[in-house]
Amino acid sequence: MSVTGSSVRRINLVQLGVGLIGCTTIEQVLDHRARWQRELGLDLVYRGLIDFDGAVACDQADGYSESTLRRVIEARKQRRGLAEAAPEFGLTPRQGNEALDIATSFGPTIVMDTAVGEGTAELDAQALSAGAGLVFSNKAPFAMPHGTPVGDAIWACAGPLGLVRYETTCGAGLPVISTLRSLIDTGDEVIEIVGALSGTFGAIFSDVANGKPFSAAVRSAKEQGYTEPDPRDDLSGLDVARKALILARTMGRRVDLSELEIENLVPEAMRGLSVDDFLARASALDAAMAERAAEAKASGKALKYVATVRPDGPIAVGLRAIGKETVLGALQGPENIISFRTKRYDAYPLNVTGPGAGAAVTAAGVVADVLALATGPLGS
Repeated sequence: MSVTGSSVRRINLVQLGVGLIGCTTIEQVLDHRARWQRELGLDLVYRGLIDFDGAVACDQADGYSESTLRRVIEARKQRRGLAEAAPEFGLTPRQGNEALDIATSFGPTIVMDTAVGEGTAELDAQALSAGAGLVFSNKAPFAMPHGTPVGDAIWACAGPLGLVRYETTCGAGLPVISTLRSLIDTGDEVIEIVGALSGTFGAIFSDVANGKPFSAAVRSAKEQGYTEPDPRDDLSGLDVARKALILARTMGRRVDLSELEIENLVPEAMRGLSVDDFLARASALDAAMAERAAEAKASGKALKYVATVRPDGPIAVGLRAIGKETVLGALQGPENIISFRTKRYDAYPLNVTGPGAGAAVTAAGVVADVLALATGPLGS
């Protein structure tokens, strides 16, 4: 069914973080906005782009044209900064807060934080104070300590009726947060959540289980693009810990990252090395890791790097021997698996599985959250 022109409602969009995920999000919006106009009565208009090196904002009635946005995407794919490329496209470089002010002055606005790190937190807070909706793939603002004004403001608006959505902070495009919310909102009681929340670790420990030395598995994962440029950023467990923290806080636990038990797979002595030196010396870790994998195999289990979250007690992130008869223990390759054991799903846990990373699925999750906000709290 089509929506008549008079029923179409305009929502202004601001992309905060114009990297791989941000550019893919813009492309998906451009590809589907005409259909959303017809079927949902939504006119999604890009009005602001904010990146690490600057920002632009459009004060024309109809926002940025498709041709302008695609030229910006192409420039970013060529690793050109937004501020550098903007004048070439006739765009005026601005400060991030100025661009956000311009965008929100045009009416209902949704800001998508697809950046990395806490550097966007002040802009997130500015967006909330202006009454804008916020959609996150960026985990860092959600992991800020309690008592941090910006972090507290974000979580205060993160409930089912609030203006914050964050599905892709845990599992990319997988319905992890929405599944947890539906369980809680319908009165179920969580007993335990156990998740293999890192495709990087999934790939590495699938190789280790098949007899590959740990150091070789790490190098292979890096070559296939599964790790960060510095694999220690993955091996530290911080990314998984942030996801575990987000799950715990969604359950209502008042807990900070510093309280989690995090197993860092990189010894202290190897944390200050260059990336090349670390990779060259990583074979020193092979024997101990092979021994742990062999012990798990001898008991019919497989070594997995998992997060364990419960309604109370310790929240642990690290290596565990998991029974191979379980969905989690049978995991192969870079997939994510999140197992919810609840009062209703006790003997047979509810499992969510699929790709937990990738630009296309993450961007699709961001867009889904945008549509949920635009047709829900922001549209009411």
